[in-house]
Amino acid sequence: GVEASINRMSSGISNAMKLAAAAFAASGVAAFGTAAVKMAGDMEQSRIAFTTMLGSARAADAMLRDLAAFAMTTPFTFIDLQDAARRMLALGFSAQQVLPMLTNIGNAVAGLGLGKEGLDRIVLALGQMQAKGRVMTQEMNQLTEAGIRAWDALAAKIGVSVPEAMKKVELGEVSAAIGIAAFMAETDKSF
Repeated sequence: GVEASINRMSSGISNAMKLAAAAFAASGVAAFGTAAVKMAGDMEQSRIAFTTMLGSARAADAMLRDLAAFAMTTPFTFIDLQDAARRMLALGFSAQQVLPMLTNIGNAVAGLGLGKEGLDRIVLALGQMQAKGRVMTQEMNQLTEAGIRAWDALAAKIGVSVPEAMKKVELGEVSAAIGIAAFMAETDKSF
């Protein structure tokens, strides 16, 4: 009844406050007054969004905690990483893919000095590839423009020359899984 609803709501607010505190700690920002309340509200909205995408509040809380901890080791804010993770999930990446991919993307972006814009660009290119289910020239060019040796990496992954890789992509013969694996191998090696 009403009491159970109140308990669930206070539990959700309590979890949001805990996540907000972790995010503030990760950002190095002191949690005071209105800022803490706003952050808790934002965290609850994020928790709801991630719960919907992941299918459980427990999975959402785990992902938010992982992102908060990850933010402490990167030049990106918790909010930047949270937005990137949410976009990746919406574009079809699994929860298990998100953090390893964000690690490689973050390393590449930091190594290339691209900042948040670079993070967004690379997440978008990989996400479009994932959503389409195959590698497309447009996404490969987006990665190349960001400074990733995408064509070389793809050619090496499929064991052909760069022009042959380009032709295979034009013909729609390269799956997104192969393209993403090539990106991960390249960023592991280069960054």
